[in-house]
Amino acid sequence: MDQTQLVSFFSELQQVLEQLTQLQSEKITAARAHDLQALNECMKREQAISLSLRGLEQKRNQLLQALGLSGVGLMDAAKHCTPELRPVLSQSVERLRRQYTVLRSAQEAARTLFENDLRSINQELERRGVLSELDEHYQATPSAMPRSMSTDFRA
Repeated sequence: MDQTQLVSFFSELQQVLEQLTQLQSEKITAARAHDLQALNECMKREQAISLSLRGLEQKRNQLLQALGLSGVGLMDAAKHCTPELRPVLSQSVERLRRQYTVLRSAQEAARTLFENDLRSINQELERRGVLSELDEHYQATPSAMPRSMSTDFRA
């Protein structure tokens, strides 16, 4: 197996992280617009990307094993490659690391927005006295939730 496949793998992984980063931005936009349909679509796409990340993890394990680098982390892979490939692989790893940092920042912003929105909703429900009613009559699965408001959480 050729070590240049690691560069291709890192590029593929970086593209997936870029997609996730863009998706976080779309989720924030949908949440700010109170567009549940768009938010639901974002969450479905996010689940699909999560599944592809699982596949990439398996691919990474197989690739590293075939190269005799089992147990070597992504950030250390360049140290174990040929001197000719080392600079290219190091650059790929660095781009991947930067993209991951951007993704984590975008995810944190989305999480903060959702937490604030949920807190506001909670406060409004308490103010209206609805929250205590909900606590008393809580059901594990809502009986009549519109299809447009449901979300698939299988991933």
